[in-house]
Amino acid sequence: MALGLKDVLHPSFRAVAAALVIASGLFALGELPASGAATSPTSTGFDISYPQCDSSFPIGAGFGIVGINDGHPLSTNPCLASELGWADASLNGNAAFYMNTDSPGPADTSNWPTNQQTPKPCAGANSLDCSYDYGWNAARGSFASAVAAETSVGSSTPTAAATQAKWWLDVETDNHWEWVESQYGANAASQNIDQEMLQGAVAYLKGVGIEQLGIYSTSRQWAAITGSPPSVFAALPAWLPGYGSLAAAQAACSTPSFIGGRVALIQYPSRGLDGDYVCGLVSTPGSAAVTVPGASAFSTQLAVTGDGESVSYLQTGGSPDLTVSTSGLVTTNGALAAGLYTATGTSSDAGGNTGAFSFTLSVGAMKQLAPTSASVTVAGGATYTDQLAVSGNDGAASYAQTSGGPDLVVSPTGLLSTDGALAAGTYSATGTTSDPVGDKGTFHFTLSVGTITQSAPTTASVNVTTATTFTNQLAVTGSVGTVTYLQTTGGPDLVVSPTGLLSTDGTLAVGAYVARGTISDSAGDKGTFFYDLKVTALVVPPPTPVLEATRVIGHAVAGRTVTLTIIGSGFNGRPRVSSHRGTTALVVRDRGTSLAVRVTVRPRSRNGTFTFTITLANGSSCYVKYNQH
Repeated sequence: MALGLKDVLHPSFRAVAAALVIASGLFALGELPASGAATSPTSTGFDISYPQCDSSFPIGAGFGIVGINDGHPLSTNPCLASELGWADASLNGNAAFYMNTDSPGPADTSNWPTNQQTPKPCAGANSLDCSYDYGWNAARGSFASAVAAETSVGSSTPTAAATQAKWWLDVETDNHWEWVESQYGANAASQNIDQEMLQGAVAYLKGVGIEQLGIYSTSRQWAAITGSPPSVFAALPAWLPGYGSLAAAQAACSTPSFIGGRVALIQYPSRGLDGDYVCGLVSTPGSAAVTVPGASAFSTQLAVTGDGESVSYLQTGGSPDLTVSTSGLVTTNGALAAGLYTATGTSSDAGGNTGAFSFTLSVGAMKQLAPTSASVTVAGGATYTDQLAVSGNDGAASYAQTSGGPDLVVSPTGLLSTDGALAAGTYSATGTTSDPVGDKGTFHFTLSVGTITQSAPTTASVNVTTATTFTNQLAVTGSVGTVTYLQTTGGPDLVVSPTGLLSTDGTLAVGAYVARGTISDSAGDKGTFFYDLKVTALVVPPPTPVLEATRVIGHAVAGRTVTLTIIGSGFNGRPRVSSHRGTTALVVRDRGTSLAVRVTVRPRSRNGTFTFTITLANGSSCYVKYNQH
């Protein structure tokens, strides 16, 4: 997966037997996050594929995920069997697989289906049905490779082992999707065709009995490739890349899924490879509130979003007041007195994922709603009234004031009023609330009288050129009539007029300038103002590098995959490289002035001089000749 460290280079094959991993005895403990908190040894692992064929596999992994393909669909990782043996020797012992996906259309692959009748009729056109069949074929080939690898490592039931494993679809814009190919264009039609490839792959894998299936991608790439994907993907778990540490990976488990299901796995760098952290199951809801009478009949259902597996719950605390069944049904044990009750325990699913649950029930607690505060002018304070409100009550709520009078008076029905004209200042009223069945709570209300509050703007940033003519109008809230500004600091660089017009006095040097003062109105309301102006140097951006390709180092070879280097400039942003039909090119390294391009040519392709097209995300492109012999 190009987002991590997987598909960067294509080294030659060197099998590293799983027996060597076991014999070494170097099983490492689970990694520690930055905070130092321990993690389960099987919650951290690695994913590897063909770029690691010529490397030593990581020792002591909690689990292992193995790439089935050689960087693109309908190919096989040359060291799949040995990497599977490594994953089987992990602490978890249950290897998982990921397969590459793309939908290049008939113009960019020799594997596009032609004259195929099932699962959908396809004559070879650039169509939804053909893309579906292409995805189906890719998944069928990947599953066959997985079964062959299971056979090679000595599995007694290789097909069952491949079926029972977790599978992931690698969905990245660096692959050859129609949405990113210039001959098709980034439009809804391309996205619909790209969706069909994924639907075909999902259909095949689920059709052979694979139940643990998820998607590796990011929100940006998933949206670009699929547009608005159908609900067939909505319940699949997500595997998210791009996090810088184990601590960041752990925190990312609460990130919303780009599909809609559960975030199950997070990728981060570890020991120079792609490390992975397994997210625990998270059950919702976590809390609820009822009245005292409602507690005797309360029940709710715990659930894990988008897990795709049946979840079992084991209660460890909270009974007999709250009871959690093995299916996650929470019930109360008869009438409960007012208070907080919490049930805790663990959860697990058929795929081996685990988690902890905690559910808190608040019984008989009345909660104050808005309003809880207000602001008025000195004049308005004499006639101010407001109605307090609560939730969680059964019947009419009664209010008993304990403080705040006589300035603020709260009636038994919650009507709040002021006692005559109030001087500028802050006034608070507090007390308790109750209802006829025993629910209780508290209330608090704060009234600010005669306070003028500054509103935006309070800051600005300009360069030395525009500072010579800079002006801005200050503004406030909570005033009556005309507001007068009286500056106390900031002049002569920043000048604030009596009406609040702020201006600079000539050219200002680079630095920070602050103006302060007081504000008032004719009714006696008062406040303060503050303004911070930052003056910066004028920055001239560097010129944009010209996109240009000058030469190619190396040559393509029919029937083989080689890495070529394109020399030039303006390559930043990992551009796409394309050539003629039958040849695929994947950028694996971008240094701005050179591109490392992994070039695969179909067998028996003619030799000669051909053209690479280099295209940036903004649509600009250039060309360079290369040789094949």
